[in-house]
Amino acid sequence: MTPVPDSGWVVVTNYPTWPSPYFAELHRHAPSGLPLGFVPTLDDIPTRPAQPGVINLHRLKRLYLAAGGQRTLNAAKTMLDRLSELHGGGWRIVWTVHNLLPIDGGAPGDADWYAALGVLGVADALLTHTCSDAAYVARLTSAPVVVTGWTGLTVPPGFGPVPEPVQALTGRLRSAPYAVLVMGNITAYKDLPAVVEAFIAHTRRAHLVVAGPCRDDTLARQVMAAANASGGRVHVHPHRILPEHAHRLYRAADAALCPYRADGAWQFFTNVLHPSSVGTALTFGTPVIAPDLPAVVEMTAGYPARLYLAGEGPGQVLVGRHTTLPGKSDPAGAGHPVAIPGQRSETGH
Repeated sequence: MTPVPDSGWVVVTNYPTWPSPYFAELHRHAPSGLPLGFVPTLDDIPTRPAQPGVINLHRLKRLYLAAGGQRTLNAAKTMLDRLSELHGGGWRIVWTVHNLLPIDGGAPGDADWYAALGVLGVADALLTHTCSDAAYVARLTSAPVVVTGWTGLTVPPGFGPVPEPVQALTGRLRSAPYAVLVMGNITAYKDLPAVVEAFIAHTRRAHLVVAGPCRDDTLARQVMAAANASGGRVHVHPHRILPEHAHRLYRAADAALCPYRADGAWQFFTNVLHPSSVGTALTFGTPVIAPDLPAVVEMTAGYPARLYLAGEGPGQVLVGRHTTLPGKSDPAGAGHPVAIPGQRSETGH
């Protein structure tokens, strides 16, 4: 049994039980001199550290779930009370703000805002991935805000054989006249039914591969229905791609489409957003198509990208003229002609 950490840098997450690619990267690349520990809940941490210690919060939503699995105000209050107790016991609290509010499952609500603002009030420091995120977070807290920078998945050493579905998807991407990849969980904030419809309406020969699981049966049916109207140009693989195989799909694609809503309950993306799919695509040298949200603009500066107005969808950049940008086989950026969606060539996509 792994001992419960009572000092050092303690990350509150149920990794490795939950095989998060983010925490796998954090674990793999953490400095050897940093005593890194993982615990699933705040109750697993002793109230007083044996030596100076830091509690590092990441995604908060698991920490304020009621018995039925819903995020509630009472559960958020219980979480904040426990954090105050730990802080009073001598722990320092640092929140790595990937997204200010939960982004998967249902739309964020009052309990989510209560939890986020409460943690901003008790934290000793905040970490963000971009300067644009830091500028907004700094308006909500008196604690120091540190920009850590961003990255994406890396290729781990010694990964196993490539599964047949990954080989098939890679072959599909490589054989398409022009291949666009959407990879990651199929969730409401991506508005994928509308994205697929826009892709079909504004391209002629390009192919789209959507790869990732969906926990919402209604949303899954909507995405499949939209794809079925594509004449075979849109393929949905509603299953998780293991992080160690993600690079194969990104490097086989001509572009990565990374959609994010910025309306209604998702308007907070205009203030704080860690677009991990954007970071991963850029890490693997794949041109990006994404909304012009502040974090995306900052991350894609100097990289091949085509940004569309947030809130209007990608249709506006799925039609255009031919251009020259670094492509999937040219990650170093030497440059060669690639007709990315949003810039239709003479033969058309």
